[in-house]
Amino acid sequence: MLSKEEKRGYFDNTQNYIVTNKTENVNNIIDGVLNKTLTMFLYNNLPDSLPTEELEKVLQLNGSGFITMIDDKLVILHGTYNYEKTDIYGRPEEINCYLPDTKKYKSYKLSEGVLIKNDYLGRGLLPIFKKWGYLINESEVTLTIANRFKRMVKTFIANDDPTAESVKTYLNKIDSGETSLIIGNILWDSIKVDGETNSNTLHELIEYDNYIKSALDKEIGLYSNDNMKKERLVTSEIETGVNSIYPLVDNMLNSREQAIKKVNEKYNTNISVEFTSSWDYRPNVGENLTSEDEVEPNE
Repeated sequence: MLSKEEKRGYFDNTQNYIVTNKTENVNNIIDGVLNKTLTMFLYNNLPDSLPTEELEKVLQLNGSGFITMIDDKLVILHGTYNYEKTDIYGRPEEINCYLPDTKKYKSYKLSEGVLIKNDYLGRGLLPIFKKWGYLINESEVTLTIANRFKRMVKTFIANDDPTAESVKTYLNKIDSGETSLIIGNILWDSIKVDGETNSNTLHELIEYDNYIKSALDKEIGLYSNDNMKKERLVTSEIETGVNSIYPLVDNMLNSREQAIKKVNEKYNTNISVEFTSSWDYRPNVGENLTSEDEVEPNE
């Protein structure tokens, strides 16, 4: 349970970032990426009862949703499949949906609405967010520790509790940026000091951190250069990196287009969907990329 100070900090939005609070930090990373992907698609002519952000949250976090009419309003519901009745391919014919306003579940036949999936498998983006959120958080923890130990280049080994407490006080002051001393020959004689044992440099850790963040961007269809070794890249290298980011987001767009077509036919609407500018931009589309001309990595 949160203390009064923690509750106050939470509601005042003044809670400090704590690198060891891994669960909260991973959730914050997921929220940050979700804030980006919620802008991936642009819908035209959506009714007011079906906001874009609510539609996309259901799809991206749950993998699929059920669009139907409630009180003459078009809405999307999150549900779980009922596999008691299936077609020849094992696909369910019914879905159990939760209605947040009534706090009740209701069973629908899929023919009573339109099933819309985030992707062909209906997995959604949350498994991707969780994987890379964990890796990014672990990388940031390592970077924080490495940066902290750059303030000192030795490891202290204490032989007794008083010495250990004195070393802790010394290290805490180092951590806070203060100048500190250990006084006394007896105390100093009881401390062993090892040299720096971690061979990883900050540069290597930063390279890894940039790599996993770039890999996440690519998974969600945003090109990001992760090559830190070269000042320049040839066009074939860029082509390989750019082409690898499209399959999933193209899958997602196609899944939405198919479902929206059914919605338009069933409910006589004129809804359309397309990529927004960040995802629609595709460098060198239609151009010949067989040359080995050099280009800047950030182009």
